[in-house]
Amino acid sequence: MAAYCKREKHSFYNSLSILLKAVEKQRTTVDLRNEASIFGIVEQADAYMNVVMRDCIFTDPRGDSFKFDMFFVQARNIYCVHIPPNIRIIPAIKEQLKQLSGPSREMKNTKYTFKKKRTQQRQQEGLATVEKILESRDETKN
Repeated sequence: MAAYCKREKHSFYNSLSILLKAVEKQRTTVDLRNEASIFGIVEQADAYMNVVMRDCIFTDPRGDSFKFDMFFVQARNIYCVHIPPNIRIIPAIKEQLKQLSGPSREMKNTKYTFKKKRTQQRQQEGLATVEKILESRDETKN
C-alpha cells in the first residue's frame, strides 16, 4: 500500500474518492465533462480523484473511438465514474477505510493507571446499558 500524506488521508476519509479507490483493478467507464468517455481498467486513483487507466478506449463527443494502453484523467475533467454492478458500495468503502487505517495497534504488557481502569470500566458499563436498551426495544417490537 502506498504511503499517503495527511491531506490525502483527510480527503479519503471525508469524500467519496475512497469509492474510486475501491474500483481499482476493475473495468469501468469514466465520463468526462466534455461529453467524452473512457472505458477501461482503473490502474490507480488518488485522493484527489486523478485516475490512471490502462487498456482503455477513449470515445470523443463525436463518437470516434481511440484505443490507448495508458490514459491519465485529471480530476477536474471527470463528470462521473460508473461503479461496476459487482461492487457493493458500503462494504467496499468500509474495506478501503480499513486498509487506509492500517493494522490495529495492540497494547501488550501495559500497566493501567487507576484513571484508565475506571474509564474502561465505565465504558463497559455504558456498552452493557446500551445493549440492554436495544434488547428491550427488540422485545417490545416483537
